[in-house]
Amino acid sequence: MNTPTKITFTRILLMPVMVFFYLADFIPYNLGKLFALIILIAGIFTDFLDGYLARKNNQVTNMGKFLDPLADKLLAATAITLLITGTNPVIPTIAGVIFMFINLQRDYVITGFRQMGQLKNIIIAADKLGKIKAIVLYITLSFGLLIAYLRYFAFMTGSVATVFNIILYVLIGITSALMIISEITYIAKNPDVLKDNKTE
Repeated sequence: MNTPTKITFTRILLMPVMVFFYLADFIPYNLGKLFALIILIAGIFTDFLDGYLARKNNQVTNMGKFLDPLADKLLAATAITLLITGTNPVIPTIAGVIFMFINLQRDYVITGFRQMGQLKNIIIAADKLGKIKAIVLYITLSFGLLIAYLRYFAFMTGSVATVFNIILYVLIGITSALMIISEITYIAKNPDVLKDNKTE
């Protein structure tokens, strides 16, 4: 297992730790939420780091190709799940479930589409829009966990809380739109994947 793959594997191992701290309400001053945010940011950093090192050092492996997108999907899904849990979730349940559904269906569709492409020897590389989507998604999730932490403080009420929530909802809307658009773009740019190669 090379260094980039170890970094990817570490990102996967960080997720249960993030869940623990987010749910650890017994930690004073709401620091559990802060630790969860720091762990999320660390996971985001490793997402960019492992890919960079793999390309720079020519250490791209089949295991890395499998684990990296898996770790990315788990990181996003875990963070979204945390933001829609509890009696007073950061993202209201209905909006959170819709956000989760859009995220998961996009990932499953793109994964299946790429697998179909591989069967036809068509390599579908990540495009710029997909990368922009990932960045905006990470910003949205980080901002959501920041809100979860700041809720402990007295100033996070009234108009201040409203402003933070509006910003979060706008980010969720932009992220959701990018997910849908990037999904359609992946398919539109690779129409040969959907063609039936059978001949009568």
